[in-house]
Amino acid sequence: MRTTGAGSGRRDAAEGTIDGPTAVRAASTGFTILLLGGLLTPIAATYLPVIGRFWLLVTAVVAFAVAGRRIGTAAVPALHGACAALGSYILVLPLVLWMPGQAAGVDVEQLVSSAGMAAGVGAIAGAIAGRRRDGATR
Repeated sequence: MRTTGAGSGRRDAAEGTIDGPTAVRAASTGFTILLLGGLLTPIAATYLPVIGRFWLLVTAVVAFAVAGRRIGTAAVPALHGACAALGSYILVLPLVLWMPGQAAGVDVEQLVSSAGMAAGVGAIAGAIAGRRRDGATR
């Protein structure tokens, strides 16, 4: 799961489909972006009225892309990126469900579509990062 040297680009034979420690760090980074973006929503809505409507969507796409592009030594970068981005969404999910106004019930369609978006954006970002990584080692 670790590279054999700093910046060598070679991977160990013991690598897995997903680089676990890198996926956890990537999910944590995505969670941080989602959390800060959510906290900045009232400011964005007040001072950037055009962008404010789409602030949470843009924040989510950025967070999932950042989480998904950190692939480390994953053998399947798209799967790794999807898992990392989905992990960041799962980390923020308790805060979303805990928000006031959710007492009426959970919107299952939104939860599923957000999870799908996380997996899709993370997979695309991971695939692109994998192509760049593998293209640089050739």
